[in-house]
Amino acid sequence: MDIGYIGNFRAKYSTENDRAWAFNKLGHNVIAFQEDTCCTEDILSHKLDFLIYSHTHGWHMPEILKLFKSIGVPTISIHLDRWAQLAREKDVGVEATWKVDHMFMADGSPEAVELYEKHNLNWTFLKPGVDERGCYMAQPDPVRFPHKIVFTGSKGYHSEYPFRPKLIEWLHKTYPNQFTHYGDDLPSLRGHDLNVLYASAKIVVGDSCFGGRPNYVSDRYFEVRGRGGFLLHPHTKGFNTTGVGHYKTLEELQKQIDFYLTNDYSRELMRKKGFEYVKNNHTYTHRAKEVLNIISKGLI
Repeated sequence: MDIGYIGNFRAKYSTENDRAWAFNKLGHNVIAFQEDTCCTEDILSHKLDFLIYSHTHGWHMPEILKLFKSIGVPTISIHLDRWAQLAREKDVGVEATWKVDHMFMADGSPEAVELYEKHNLNWTFLKPGVDERGCYMAQPDPVRFPHKIVFTGSKGYHSEYPFRPKLIEWLHKTYPNQFTHYGDDLPSLRGHDLNVLYASAKIVVGDSCFGGRPNYVSDRYFEVRGRGGFLLHPHTKGFNTTGVGHYKTLEELQKQIDFYLTNDYSRELMRKKGFEYVKNNHTYTHRAKEVLNIISKGLI
């Protein structure tokens, strides 16, 4: 199939590039359109089987979506973001991304389902994943990455979710010589460097917006395991927990950290099981197959 894809392909590391690679690997032809420079004429000049619109906050392309709907070409969008209970909830049903024929949403929490139903959205729950090309266990480099406990991602995050900064500050205070935060204390890492970091750290502490709500996790739930890290994350119903240590409170998190810092065998066993599970079940190639399955059944 010829698949049109509107998104941000300029960035070296982007989910759009990861997903496009996965569709191409499955034998399809992805035609990438850079969201802030493409024009209607260029997109319409291609005979497409369907069009993906990857939402970036601030970009608006409703006319293109209306045109494709008028000529019978299905349009879809695929999201990792959460809208329910956040300020951006006001954008639901307003921005162009909500005008596609079918939406694939990573947030399937009860409050999200209520929000989607309120706006009569045609949607499917699609879990996050990890780029298959980045799904490998690297060799550790303890000289470059000496910290035993790490967190990767934003600290400020959403004001509606104050636990994230509290978590980071608690980790600094509780493990001052063993913990660091990539994305705040140190620059964010991508690609191979991220795999090496995860191989070098004993523990990667994870969190998701409103962590623990059923059927929603951030992509780090799969990214960390798929890139060879050992993850501690709030327990979340709706997901296979292979290779993940869970916590509900900071007290529980401290017990988990203290245990796995000193129990290398148990930690490494879980790390390897988590890696194999994600590699075999949760790459963006697996997600592309799920999307194509929905389309082939004519459910859009």
